[in-house]
Amino acid sequence: MMHKFEAEISYCIDCKKCWDVCPVNMVTEGNRFTPQGKIESLAKIVAGEELTKDEMDNVYLSTRCGACDDVCPVNIPITDIIQYERELLAQQGREPAKTTAISRNIIENNSPGSMDPATRFDWITDDLDLAESSEIAYMAGCWVAHSQPDIARATIRLLNHVGIRPMILKEEKCCGLFLIDNGHLEQAAEHAKKFVDYIESLGVKKVIASCPGCYLVLSHDYPELYRELNFEVEHSLNIFKDMIADGTLKPKKLDMSVSVRDACPLQESKDVPRSILSSMGVEVQELFDGKQVCCGGPAGLKPNFPEIAADIAMLSVNDYKDKVETLVSYCPFCMHHMGGVCRSQDEELKMKDVSVLLAESVLDDWE
Repeated sequence: MMHKFEAEISYCIDCKKCWDVCPVNMVTEGNRFTPQGKIESLAKIVAGEELTKDEMDNVYLSTRCGACDDVCPVNIPITDIIQYERELLAQQGREPAKTTAISRNIIENNSPGSMDPATRFDWITDDLDLAESSEIAYMAGCWVAHSQPDIARATIRLLNHVGIRPMILKEEKCCGLFLIDNGHLEQAAEHAKKFVDYIESLGVKKVIASCPGCYLVLSHDYPELYRELNFEVEHSLNIFKDMIADGTLKPKKLDMSVSVRDACPLQESKDVPRSILSSMGVEVQELFDGKQVCCGGPAGLKPNFPEIAADIAMLSVNDYKDKVETLVSYCPFCMHHMGGVCRSQDEELKMKDVSVLLAESVLDDWE
């Protein structure tokens, strides 16, 4: 009997295109950790056979950024196969201990790190006008709430500026992207059900998310894991782009040139942040000649392989410094990961979120 994905893996024509675009392969020597190598371990994993250290590491040396999927000429779903390998390894009790611990943290404490649930809403300041109940809810997400509070404050103040008073989700949970990336799909489905049922119980019709990961998980993964949602999910930048287009938000010109650290989950809408930057008169010098290169943090790469994750982060840092003074982002995890790497290496990092930049441009009293 054929195993799942066996046919797809057999389509590989050994073109090595996935080798060239994989950020892990870019920063490691000897082509030991290629996407092609990752999927070639599946038969051994299905059979429960022992893997070499490199083979085991390779399965978890992936942020599932999708760069390999995008270039595969025979459309092998490489990141889906990696997810399935991790699912099997978890079931076999062979996943890395840190992956198990982070998964448990999400289920038990609603955040991937050892973040104190009591501090999730510490980003809320007295100047923010939040409704007790509303059809529009704002989901900050773990990394905004605990690591990049300015993004949440900028978003709410921009919404307030145009007369929108969103409510917060008082029982906000981690979206569970880490569970999905690591094949913990039953846990993710249970997590999705609880969170969706809770949001719907509030009468919410639209959830605005700042985090690209949260946005993608709620809008794309939750319907697959659970069912169609009775509310819309919108990324905050889409809303701001529309408001700028119809004149509701009026940005003032900022005289600056930046590079954009694109968010892997929103690769297909890279024009949105650029449109917002353009409305502020900001010039964009593209990183990596416009190619997508992940920051190196997600899906367990950062906790399991901190040095490799740091080397990948520095690809973006070194590239932007060759071009401009400021790097802009619309992913709080990129900012969290790259900020931590630069601090640990005494490397200066001038990095701003697009929403924060927009608040500086639109609001007279932004600080």
